[in-house]
Amino acid sequence: MAEKVKVPVGEVNSTKRAKAYLVRLGGSGGRRLLVDLDPEASEALDRLVAAGYGSTNKTVVSRALVAAASALR
Repeated sequence: MAEKVKVPVGEVNSTKRAKAYLVRLGGSGGRRLLVDLDPEASEALDRLVAAGYGSTNKTVVSRALVAAASALR
């Protein structure tokens, strides 16, 4: 009896794309950061996005980090 070929369901290239993205990110000097926010920080992030400090969580966090680091100089 011939074996049935399993047809992949859904996206099959996402892992390859994710790996390629991380390689490009690392090659450019960037890095991935996974952050758990407490309720206070989560609310602050939501308020900053709503106020237009950045259009996404990522842009708000990146902009705030750069601003905080610049203040240390």
